[in-house]
Amino acid sequence: MAGREQEERRSRRWARALAVALLAAGLGLSAVPSARAEEMVWVTGRVVGADNRPKADAVVAVYDDSNKVVDYARTDRNGEYALAVPKRVLHLDKRGKGFFTEVFGGITRFVGDAAGFVANPLRAGVKAVTSSQVANVADPLTKGGIAAGGIVADQVLFAMTPRDRKPPPQEERKQPGALLMKVVTGGSADMVGVARVYWVQQEVFKAGGKEQRTLSAWLDPVRLMPVDSAQPSTVESDYMRFTAARLEPSIAEPGQQVRIQAKLPLPPDPPVYVVVVARNSRTGQMWELSPVGEGRFEGVFTVDKRFPRDDQTISILAYAAKNQTPGRRPDAENAIARAGLWDTKRPFRFDPLLIVSRNRADLTLTVVSPDNKR
Repeated sequence: MAGREQEERRSRRWARALAVALLAAGLGLSAVPSARAEEMVWVTGRVVGADNRPKADAVVAVYDDSNKVVDYARTDRNGEYALAVPKRVLHLDKRGKGFFTEVFGGITRFVGDAAGFVANPLRAGVKAVTSSQVANVADPLTKGGIAAGGIVADQVLFAMTPRDRKPPPQEERKQPGALLMKVVTGGSADMVGVARVYWVQQEVFKAGGKEQRTLSAWLDPVRLMPVDSAQPSTVESDYMRFTAARLEPSIAEPGQQVRIQAKLPLPPDPPVYVVVVARNSRTGQMWELSPVGEGRFEGVFTVDKRFPRDDQTISILAYAAKNQTPGRRPDAENAIARAGLWDTKRPFRFDPLLIVSRNRADLTLTVVSPDNKR
């Protein structure tokens, strides 16, 4: 047993060294020399069955907007897969600055601390391999290919930005952090649908004596249903989506304290660092909510003279914190304001490079004054 563990550790170290070397060489295995590390996003996800158990050896393929396969993989024994996807395929803005968590120490965090890269004739780039695959393959560069392809709360007191009001399929797949995916395995109904990113972070590592940066992203888990099931196979989750929020009390007088409560389910992987903030739509006042465990956040404010009478909206959003310097980020908050994400009259548009909450919680606070009754 000890010998096996040592061998796996050696495989992980070798794979990590190979990964860094290839990225430092500007993706030297790429079919197109112009492809650069910063143009790729290292994407991981998980495939499970109806019983929530991992599905090993399922085939995962992702497509660009022309319905061409850009990368594919088989899931490992944990149901995990890893892909190398061009940034454009995920519809991530090349021009805008991203406000994401920076993780220092290596690019392999997103695939279980070990990764290998192989040439892939399906696209100009490299292919990612999960940690358990690396441990079972003597030379990741000779990993066999597969045939992948084919086209394939009360509205007044508490409101969430709409989840069911989806855009048309062609528009939905072009949203930031979205891409078309096909997942197949024996005995299960194929899943063909739009997968979405729930977390993006920037991996910072050193290669060739220089500091390098690349993006890692996590997609919603895929759930494959049996072929005879009445339910279709899907790819979705509540990760990083407000599922509950409230003000206590929601009717308050000047001088009274109000508690804000919100639930934002956090993913099991990776560890995430978030800042949750609330904002008064009429005064612009903002408050930070503190984590209290199990994806729950709370904050308190006092109704002062700046609060107008009658109804006003208290909105809640979350963005990525810096794991080395936690706390609010004025740069991110200014960008969120410029993007109009606090504006309740505009459709909410999730952009994983700017914010991490996939919806916005809007709560109604009613301010009354006993001294000025109508």
